[in-house]
Amino acid sequence: MKSPETARQAAPSEIAILGAGYVGMAAAAALAAAGSRVWAVKRRGGAAPEGVRVVAADLAAGPPAGLPERLDAIVLAVAPGGSADSYASTYPPAARAAVALARATAARSIVYTSSTGVYGGKNGEWVDEKSPRSGAGPGQAALCEAEDLLLESGLTGVTVLRIAGIYGPGREICPRYANSEKLPLRGSCWVNLAHRDDIVAAMVLALQYSGSPRVLNVCDGAPAQASEVARWCAGVRGEAPDAQKFNCDDPPTRSNQRISNAALRDLGWRPRFASFRERGDGL
Repeated sequence: MKSPETARQAAPSEIAILGAGYVGMAAAAALAAAGSRVWAVKRRGGAAPEGVRVVAADLAAGPPAGLPERLDAIVLAVAPGGSADSYASTYPPAARAAVALARATAARSIVYTSSTGVYGGKNGEWVDEKSPRSGAGPGQAALCEAEDLLLESGLTGVTVLRIAGIYGPGREICPRYANSEKLPLRGSCWVNLAHRDDIVAAMVLALQYSGSPRVLNVCDGAPAQASEVARWCAGVRGEAPDAQKFNCDDPPTRSNQRISNAALRDLGWRPRFASFRERGDGL
């Protein structure tokens, strides 16, 4: 028998996507194609897939105007700029805006895309949703604050999706591993990945949830050492995999861990791209 924690509701039909960037806009397109009415909130507005209405707003200023009075669900999928300060000015204010909007519109579910970087594993250990948040990378405090604002909001239907390294069309894997000599720990550090389309599938599944706040990891569940990824990419480029050199002894800038996706798989989710070898426009 399933626990009340896994309770689900009918697929939502009125959805606001707060932060419609690489992942958020892909989710908006998928939800609109499935028949939902979708509003995508972006700082500067702009073009959107068919069936998606764009609202220009800065979430740092609070809940955006121009949305329906009632919503079934809210997706928070913001992304920061390039500095650590941009995390603090992006994530917590956006989380506050999402909570306020959920209360004002009686939204029954909220999905927030966080990061598996919050775990901060250092020695290649396996981590899951019960592992402590001990990361020290850029924006760690802001990421955790945003999570807590949602998880402790008193709202039901809250799902925090901690997402591993994102790749997909326009965000390919292999260019990141073109210079094997710069990979930390001589390429022995662990890489955890999630294809954009698999992330969207997890988001759509989470939008059907109406139980107590929860956290789920989103990754392909097939961690690989950076050297393995680099050698595979070299082979795809027509180079000799065994000719790759790994000379960098520096530690990883964020984490060195292996991430479990068992909790998400228990809900029926399966990655279409089970590892980086399925490519999925990952070149």
